[in-house]
Amino acid sequence: MAFRSVQAEIRALLCLVLLAALPGCFPSEKQLPAAQRTNAPITPVASNAAIAEADPEVLALKAEVARLAAENQQLRMTPSAMAAQVRAAVAAGDGPNAQTALKRLADHFPYSAELAPATKQVDALLAKLQAAEQERKRVAALGFKGLRTRPFYYWRDTELHIYDTSFTRRWIFDNYGTGWSYLDPEKGQRLLTAAVSVSSRNKDPELFGMGAYVADGPTLKQVGSFRYRFAHWMDFGAVLGNHADFRNDFGHTNRIPFTVGASINQDDIKHRPLYVVVTREGCHKRHQDRLLQPPIHYLPEGCASLKKTLTVDDFKDGTLAVLKRID
Repeated sequence: MAFRSVQAEIRALLCLVLLAALPGCFPSEKQLPAAQRTNAPITPVASNAAIAEADPEVLALKAEVARLAAENQQLRMTPSAMAAQVRAAVAAGDGPNAQTALKRLADHFPYSAELAPATKQVDALLAKLQAAEQERKRVAALGFKGLRTRPFYYWRDTELHIYDTSFTRRWIFDNYGTGWSYLDPEKGQRLLTAAVSVSSRNKDPELFGMGAYVADGPTLKQVGSFRYRFAHWMDFGAVLGNHADFRNDFGHTNRIPFTVGASINQDDIKHRPLYVVVTREGCHKRHQDRLLQPPIHYLPEGCASLKKTLTVDDFKDGTLAVLKRID
């Protein structure tokens, strides 16, 4: 019994010296002699990791690693690297981060060649953001009347210009010199027509969507959707499809004249002003059908951005624009 007691004490002492938290390192309560059994709670022994953390040598090594990491980070912050951070913030349109990155560059390298161009980039961004904020406030104060009106709109390689706009009882198109086609509105409606020209470097562009809207409280309500028709043809043979008219083919010309028309209820016309809205979304695609006259035509396929109701916020990102306001 004495031998077992000494053996247990030796095992416990070895465990404390080696700090090895191995199962079976300490005898269980059942293995102890009855005289040494106790119900008192066992104080947990600190783990190897906790003791290592408190080791002065380990702490010194960690401090050295942190110092070297900070020094490495500092060495990597060259003028070109800091200028790259400025450019990234400018490209993202992030004014505060662009100013912070510029200040860091100016503080560390006040005489660097990168500072002047970086300052110009940040100044241009801040001026742009300030102008956008002023425009937002102006539009908010004036409502829809504050929306800028321009008779042209371009997106990527396609541009649209609008000219004469009028309400009429007959929409004339496909003029071929000795004749033309026309469309009359249904009862209780009028036609809003306009002459437009579309220019594009694309050989087969999708034409912009256009809609007619009237103010309805805090929103614009759609009252009509425009469709494109060709304004002119070379002759009646081209209308019949007997031969091509390359003047109406973007594969051969950069600019084509069109006429657009929208049928609007007469009651909606009384609500003024009326807004002609254009979207960058290409909603009208070119089709060819030999059975039709003319065989080439553009058909609308739905414009998601020309919603039934619009708010001022819908015009913020430039997806939509007002081509004309009819008072």
